[in-house]
Amino acid sequence: MRLDLTRPSCRSTWRVSPLSERDLHVLAIVGDPRPMQALLADLRDQCIAVDVAKGLTEARTAFFGSGGHDCLVVGPDVAPGLAARVLGSLRAVDPNLAAATFAPSATENGRDADRARSRTAMLAGFHPSSRAGKGALLRFLSGLARA
Repeated sequence: MRLDLTRPSCRSTWRVSPLSERDLHVLAIVGDPRPMQALLADLRDQCIAVDVAKGLTEARTAFFGSGGHDCLVVGPDVAPGLAARVLGSLRAVDPNLAAATFAPSATENGRDADRARSRTAMLAGFHPSSRAGKGALLRFLSGLARA
């Protein structure tokens, strides 16, 4: 992610340039979609493909239907048990699946847990619609785009 520091006189906000030439595809799991709407719209504006699911079945359907995702984004109101089941289920198919979670806890147990933690951004301190939350997620995704 690069900041575009050129400021035309009519522009009052900073703009973020596209992450990379590589297209990213994220799967967002949400309970109530309202807290995540602004963030997901911003991701789409950054040319990131976004699929949205509310449960394990929808998440698996979207994952297999798209041929996989680069990152699972967990909304703040997703139950920790559901988040862990979705993450575990999808990482059973793709062990390299990255995750960014705004939920209080979405950890994975088992033999691959240490490697999985290195590909997980814990963003529970941020609200997904805040500039800080969006920036933290975009920084994490920019690391995936470079990898």
